[in-house]
Amino acid sequence: MKSRRLERLASQFVREISDILKRKLSDPRLQWITVTRVCIAPDLKAVKIYIQTLDTGEKHGQALQALKHATGYIRHELGQRLKLRVVPEMQFLPDVVGEQTAKVFRILEDLNSERGWHDDGTTSGA
Repeated sequence: MKSRRLERLASQFVREISDILKRKLSDPRLQWITVTRVCIAPDLKAVKIYIQTLDTGEKHGQALQALKHATGYIRHELGQRLKLRVVPEMQFLPDVVGEQTAKVFRILEDLNSERGWHDDGTTSGA
């Protein structure tokens, strides 16, 4: 079970990392990145930062490379902002949960349109 402290810290990480990416980094590869969630190890030594981008394929990989390159700077900024004695090791990962959810919704919409169902639960011709 996650402690309240870890949950609060994770939400602070999301806010601060998002702000750092938006305001402090000028790399064009990081232009369309969204931090979706953060998972912090119970010992506070490691953090996984899940991101989504509007780009796909090669550009998505370039964005992850840019984040990997900027990790030291992001850790430094985060340590100053959150006044942490030790900033955890950071790992940036693509958030596939959001992509999978969108895919499921597309499939459901396709099924509904094939059956002639509408959003209000009625069917065509009824």
